Amino acid sequence: MERRRWIHALLCAGAVLFAALPARTAGTDVAAQAKILKTADDFRFRVDACLKLGNSGDFKARAPLEGALDDPHPTVRQAAASALAKLGDVLAIAALEARVGKEKNAPTKSAIEGAISALKTSGGAGAGGGATKSAAAPDWTKTRFVVKLQRVSNTSGVRGDALAAVLESSTRAKLTAIPGVYVLPGDSTQTAMLALATSKGIPVLGVDAKVVLLDQATFAGDLKIQAKVAYAISKLQVIKSAIEGNASSIGSANSAKNPQSLIKLQDMAVDGAVASAMGKAPTALAAAIK
Repeated sequence: MERRRWIHALLCAGAVLFAALPARTAGTDVAAQAKILKTADDFRFRVDACLKLGNSGDFKARAPLEGALDDPHPTVRQAAASALAKLGDVLAIAALEARVGKEKNAPTKSAIEGAISALKTSGGAGAGGGATKSAAAPDWTKTRFVVKLQRVSNTSGVRGDALAAVLESSTRAKLTAIPGVYVLPGDSTQTAMLALATSKGIPVLGVDAKVVLLDQATFAGDLKIQAKVAYAISKLQVIKSAIEGNASSIGSANSAKNPQSLIKLQDMAVDGAVASAMGKAPTALAAAIK
């Protein structure tokens, strides 16, 4: 009975920590926390790692947190779900939905369902995109480029607006992670932020994003999903530079028969393709203002 009370207190403390900590924990070493999450014997250390990863604001924290959804301890699984909601990356929805159907612990299942709902609301995944969370005001002294994400489309013929929403979320996260780049929010504050950037003489660039290809093939017992994304970067409505990214994800051949597994592999491939393209983004942004 005493152990149950202690675990309940830990869960409550975790909820308070999420509410009290800032949206981004400065200096979080994602790799170090991911290692703790994977190897620590004491589940309390794994819970703490989830909290830190959720507050890191780093898109690379999503993968270790998704892995923690299968942790043997329900408190860790609950913390991982809450951390994914805090992280705000809609690409985590597929992993959460894959877990919720087999979760037997009632509080943890409730946390996973809450995380799914929160991500779909904030990222617009349930409605094919469009909704985005408000972005904090940038440090204008360090901002070199202001980026307006203009058009996001999916011409691959696979999953329509839902995959476009994945592209938008991944693109926003990875552009924001580039030093000196501020991505305008997709809400009512955009106009004011745009005017402020213009008044400070900071160049404003438009970015169009597109899923060009999403293909799959099975060989050697594996299912391979290949994705290609393309970006056009413009200044004053004139395209100045362009970049592309390609990536693949690999799963078992049976993944093709499991809708949730297939969606997760597709999302991973698109996310990887975005990461591939964003490696070229600093150079392309600099070229666009010349």
